[in-house]
Amino acid sequence: MKNSRPIIAIVSCHKMVDGQPAQAVYQKYIDAVNFYGGNPILLPNTAADSENFEALLDIADGILLTGSYSNVAPTRYGATHIEAKQDLGRDELSFKLLDYADKTGTPLLAVCRGLQEMNVHFGGTLHPDWREVEGFCEPHLEDNTQPLEVQYQPVHDVIIQPAGRLAAFGEKWHVNSLHKQAINKVGKRLLVEALAPDGLVEAVSLLQHPFMIGVQWHPELNYAQDDLSKFLFTEFIHYASKPQTE
Repeated sequence: MKNSRPIIAIVSCHKMVDGQPAQAVYQKYIDAVNFYGGNPILLPNTAADSENFEALLDIADGILLTGSYSNVAPTRYGATHIEAKQDLGRDELSFKLLDYADKTGTPLLAVCRGLQEMNVHFGGTLHPDWREVEGFCEPHLEDNTQPLEVQYQPVHDVIIQPAGRLAAFGEKWHVNSLHKQAINKVGKRLLVEALAPDGLVEAVSLLQHPFMIGVQWHPELNYAQDDLSKFLFTEFIHYASKPQTE
């Protein structure tokens, strides 16, 4: 029997826990999916290597690509700089999930690193560090000397573009910002959904797909209070609840 709550597959990241390697997802992503009516399951990086990858994903009604401390490997978008914070297993799984979601129409929500993975998957490139790009002046990177509740406070506006999915929400919102990498060239078939006042790309969606959207900010933090977070998770779970033949 089909589960009445849509199953949301959440990508995991490599972490060290008590001195041992682990696969982990921050609790706030799990809580957000559960709060809006989804049934979260966690996908370890080894899922990408499984001969039963498609059978495993066949039970999933939606996919969530989370943010992460790590960054997309430079080789994924033709860059040559040294990237200290990598998670190659996460890369492998996320890019396979993006390909799967594109081919099957499975709803997908991508957050922060997930947005960057989404852009690279569709042929786009990244700025390794937005602080090195002339013109970007909004406070896009958190002050990690501050408590987490301060780091995750809204710090700049996003200007929502009129032709996209987010236009149903409104024209502007105030969001948090905790990232170093940023979109440079926008990937093929992607529509820019929102920009920061300094022009940095804050959200994209995949054209002609039931629901695939990536955002640079973190909607999972205040998922129950923030209006734009409510909109994103409600839409995501709504589409994940639909039969994929629709």
